[in-house]
Amino acid sequence: MARTEELQSAEETALAYAKFFETVSPENIDAVHGMISDDVHFIDPFNDVRGRDMVEKILHRMFHDVQQPKFQILDLAWSNGLCFMRWDFTCHQKRLGDWGVRGMTELHFDAQGRISAHYDYWDASTHFYTRIPVIGSMIRWVKKRASIS
Repeated sequence: MARTEELQSAEETALAYAKFFETVSPENIDAVHGMISDDVHFIDPFNDVRGRDMVEKILHRMFHDVQQPKFQILDLAWSNGLCFMRWDFTCHQKRLGDWGVRGMTELHFDAQGRISAHYDYWDASTHFYTRIPVIGSMIRWVKKRASIS
């Protein structure tokens, strides 16, 4: 029975977390505090950090680095107690212009139903690095050489 209660709590947390990302703003970043564990592990293509404060710092940095960041949560799927959240992210960055990426987040939960791990999966080489002058040219060249088409 405790397992069912944990799963319901994790499901509620996942739904609240998805809603949080769709409505996140600089003013409400601290709302994530109750959804994630003190020692949450967060990984994305740019970060590998532990702790609630570091996750909040990443979110604040996002608003500093880009304008109009927006997440649209497309799906939540469950497998063996893990939640997979598929999303689209769009924003504007002064030097790179408008850009967007589709990604997936793998969420793990602790016994209290809080998120203990948030692992983002998205193709940073295609959606980010190829837009950077010089680096982007090199990446596009390597991709072209490696492609069969």
